[in-house]
Amino acid sequence: MANWFSLVAALAYGYLVGAIPTAYLVARWAKRIDIRRYGSGNVGASNVARQLGKKQFVFVAAFDVLAKGTLTVVVARALGQALEYQALAALVAVVGHNWSPFLRLSGGRGLSVAMGSLLVLAWKELLALLVVALIGWLLFRSTALWFGVSLLLLPLWALAFKEPAPIVVLCVSLVLVSFLKRALANPGTLPAGLRWRDVVIPRLLHDRDTYAEGDWVTRKPEKGAAEGDR
Repeated sequence: MANWFSLVAALAYGYLVGAIPTAYLVARWAKRIDIRRYGSGNVGASNVARQLGKKQFVFVAAFDVLAKGTLTVVVARALGQALEYQALAALVAVVGHNWSPFLRLSGGRGLSVAMGSLLVLAWKELLALLVVALIGWLLFRSTALWFGVSLLLLPLWALAFKEPAPIVVLCVSLVLVSFLKRALANPGTLPAGLRWRDVVIPRLLHDRDTYAEGDWVTRKPEKGAAEGDR
């Protein structure tokens, strides 16, 4: 009974802390805006960097990586959970972040949370992910595309490094959850006049509804809608 109780506690921590909409709260506090209406609409650190600045980005990224990702695994481990349940808690934290019940299932993409979990559970895979993403960015200046590529390689790295089955399953699950979130985006974000099938390819490739990055990441609501943020 005690072990089941500690498992529920570990999963509850992961989900509830993962679901805290850090980017949304910081944007409300710092600029009194609903970050879902600005730029990519992503409730995560990357959109905070563009809309608010470096200081807010550092805070949001650090909280998402450490409190949501790393600490979730540490808590599960401290509660005596086996590796497979530590991995499950990590995945639950990503799900909570991506589909936060506090924002009617809006959220981020979960990459920061996933990286925080991998820092504890699979640091070699995390390092490989970051190296591939960095090389891709340096060569092509495309962050979302190359983070997508590096994510797809994550299960292969886990197999190459001969990780135990729970880590391989976690890596596969992180890929699936990440690309599901890309494909679905946040509720109510589909541009007027477009159908889901019109945007699903750029969403999967570039994590946006258009192939042109500039217009997408600098979007702002119309004046009347923006005033409704305040």
